Amino acid sequence: MKALILNGSPRGEKATSHALGSLLADGLRLHGVEVDRAYALGALHDEARTSALLDAIDAADLLVLAFPVYVDSLPAPLTRLLELVAARTVHRSTATPRCRRLAAIVQCGFPEAAQCDTALAICRHFAGAAGFEWAGGLALGEGGMLGGGLDRIPPKAAARVRQALAISAEALARGRQLPHAAADDLRRPLLRPSLYILAGNLGWRWDARRHRAKRPLSYRPYAERSI
Repeated sequence: MKALILNGSPRGEKATSHALGSLLADGLRLHGVEVDRAYALGALHDEARTSALLDAIDAADLLVLAFPVYVDSLPAPLTRLLELVAARTVHRSTATPRCRRLAAIVQCGFPEAAQCDTALAICRHFAGAAGFEWAGGLALGEGGMLGGGLDRIPPKAAARVRQALAISAEALARGRQLPHAAADDLRRPLLRPSLYILAGNLGWRWDARRHRAKRPLSYRPYAERSI
């Protein structure tokens, strides 16, 4: 089996999505899957790189999208790339089309993993439109805590993330759907939401002070102006 982990984050190898995709890739390799990595943003810089990535997607038996939520959708470079994949699928004429599967790992900076559900639904609909079998999706909240790895989150949460991705890798390698147990474990908060929000607010205030912001973060000029 050949798998392609497609990182949709504009931050590339520094992204949380890269860290999660790497853990899944390691698990797939343990089960004999040949795994390649690719980045959506870099592939769109010129036609040759775009064509090469589209060929790699065609050759993969399993395509895994790993990306952060932008508002409640996919990052624009990944959306554009998937549009090209769908267009190529529509124009391809194959007598016996090969069964390909699609899975997704979506993370967001919000405390609630449910914020990823719209993006997962988009991936599921894309799978049907582009001729993929939908293998399921994983959602992770509080993704900003990870940075480029798991060393910044509590050890128990890190172990839970690793276990969920290991179970997911085994299921995908055996041609099965992503297990509900793994998806449920990954949805659990990495840190108590109240603490996560407190830390996030302190971080915003620290950044404002570091960059010498001239107005407080609560400043709302348009809301306070009478019409």
